[in-house]
Amino acid sequence: MSIAAVPVVAVVYIAVMGGTGACATCADLLAWATGGGSDAAATVVASTEPTTSTTVRPAGMFTVPLIDLEGRPTTLAAHAGRPMLIEVWATWCGPCRKVRSIIKEHEAALSEVATLVGVSVDQGGPAAVTRYLEKSPGPDMLEFMVTPEFRAAIKPLDTQNTIPKLVYIAPDGRIANLSHGVNSPKFMTALLRNLGRTKPAAAPGEAG
Repeated sequence: MSIAAVPVVAVVYIAVMGGTGACATCADLLAWATGGGSDAAATVVASTEPTTSTTVRPAGMFTVPLIDLEGRPTTLAAHAGRPMLIEVWATWCGPCRKVRSIIKEHEAALSEVATLVGVSVDQGGPAAVTRYLEKSPGPDMLEFMVTPEFRAAIKPLDTQNTIPKLVYIAPDGRIANLSHGVNSPKFMTALLRNLGRTKPAAAPGEAG
């Protein structure tokens, strides 16, 4: 059976009412007659839906090798796509402890906008840092040991051979700022929140 076999008036009625959706039966007849159907319509709708991805390509500082407190090599790749605050510190450094106390006091606000990381330059290695943290628990930060690759990565902005250093990382892995000494919690929070508005690089093959 073809829709052409239906009287002209009926054809016009079906076409108008079915095309506008005013008549469900007419819409079904029109879809059947034109070789479509509900499945085809659903396919068209689905194909026009925008696609998004939360996958972020680790780059920059997120790919720099570090050593965890178990002595194992690692990177910060798992935290790509979010601002990061890295404190370069040592257990024997008084100003470093001051920075840590500020971070601990404002930990909730800082961790809401960034991943908090400590990178120790202690020559005693992971064991020395672990012993210190057991006796003097600091803020809830990811703790690592420095590597030559890390030193090389921050060197272009590291104008002083001093600690503490605070390294502010954008979601795309670039170093947005490197500060020496103590920063105010207001400055830290504001800068990290602003970095959070930076759109990270998409993974290969993903829409930007």
